Amino acid sequence: MKKIVLIIVAIALILALGFGIFAVVKHYKGISETGLKTNIPNGFGKEATIILLAGQSNAAGCSHDEYLKKNVSPEQYAEYERGYDNVYINYFASATNQSDGFVKCAARQGEFGTCFGPELGLADKLNELYPEKTFFIIKYAWGGTNLYEQWLSPSSGVAGPLYESFIAYVRNSVKYLELKNYKVKIEGMCWMQGEADSMEDESTLNYDEHLSNFINDIRGEFSEYSSNDGIAFVDAYIAATIFWKNYIKLNEAKQSVADSAPNNVVIDTIEIGLSVLNEPEGEPDIAHYDSLSELKLGHLFAEEVAKFFD
Repeated sequence: MKKIVLIIVAIALILALGFGIFAVVKHYKGISETGLKTNIPNGFGKEATIILLAGQSNAAGCSHDEYLKKNVSPEQYAEYERGYDNVYINYFASATNQSDGFVKCAARQGEFGTCFGPELGLADKLNELYPEKTFFIIKYAWGGTNLYEQWLSPSSGVAGPLYESFIAYVRNSVKYLELKNYKVKIEGMCWMQGEADSMEDESTLNYDEHLSNFINDIRGEFSEYSSNDGIAFVDAYIAATIFWKNYIKLNEAKQSVADSAPNNVVIDTIEIGLSVLNEPEGEPDIAHYDSLSELKLGHLFAEEVAKFFD
């Protein structure tokens, strides 16, 4: 009897071990050596056109998906929800929502999984302009963060934690694409940031120097993946609200940096009329763009960065 019990226990242990190994294999079968989920097909040498997207909350995405759904046609929203077959994204949005690998760029890829950022309009316009081209957006953004310390690049002093995290995030994403046999080219970077730096005189005063150094350091970090004319840098003005104390001076700094190099651009979001005044209804969040304005920001990013494609 004792022998039978031991045999049963042994069989149970073998089965448990077998199922455990199977579970581990099953889990890691979908994970690449970069730690990213293997969600995309093999590239077989195809060119991967990469657009970087970074900044603070209006880059992470705080525009509410529920309002987007109300403001566009059912057919258009269905496309946003379905995502784009030729535009993928690996995203990190303020540690409240992240993809852990490339997925189709679609709605609700902003903070908390209930909002969206410029990536949606970016994907929409890139798909419209280049339906046969394959794009990969790498988004790393964190709300409420500044260039003065957190995004500070090495040429301005001790590199900030978000600069270092961003570089590591992009490198890991690029490595993954290379392992999937894509020929990688970083064409441009879109930057929606500056609100936090506009709130203090000292950070506003140094913004142009820090931004110029940041751009040069980014280009240096990824020069091996860029074309001969370097990575295009597309910036955008912060909103004209009393919420951002020094918004005029900060936007002037952005314009000065844009004027300093032929592949630097800044979008005048104020003149274009992007709004922070209407959503949520009855109690607008004046720190973040309304849904249609956020969508438009993405469209504008795409139109500007596309001017630099080889």
